Amino acid sequence: MHVISVTGRTAATPEAIWRLWADVPNRTRWDDALERITLEGRFRSGAAGVVKLRGQPERRFEVVQCVPPQAYTDRFFLPLGAKMDWAHIISAVDGERAVTFDVSVTGPTSPILAPVLRRILRRELPSTVHKLIALADRTGAHRPST
Repeated sequence: MHVISVTGRTAATPEAIWRLWADVPNRTRWDDALERITLEGRFRSGAAGVVKLRGQPERRFEVVQCVPPQAYTDRFFLPLGAKMDWAHIISAVDGERAVTFDVSVTGPTSPILAPVLRRILRRELPSTVHKLIALADRTGAHRPST
């Protein structure tokens, strides 16, 4: 069940954005909801880790798809068999890059979880995307607009 999709634009290269995504322990620099996040091994499909959101218990997650420097999806394992997938996509739009976070939830409790997650993420996710893009713009190489 789809929860939310948020897109922002940047002049930073896909590689600059990708470096921020792949630097998993330092995602707290641009995601205020994270208390900490760890990954076992390299950032690639099949890698797993633990995430601790502020005010929440630790949760396991897995990188289920990884296509550098274009897209990746990670899956977070929630109580009662629910799974929350976060697709992260970089695409070219009008000489810039569009950076999209697309969130969905599956499992038996998804009809209950989706509206709750949507309310929370409507407040929090736009600023997270904005902070990621601002950091990529400050630290990453830029391609000239076409």
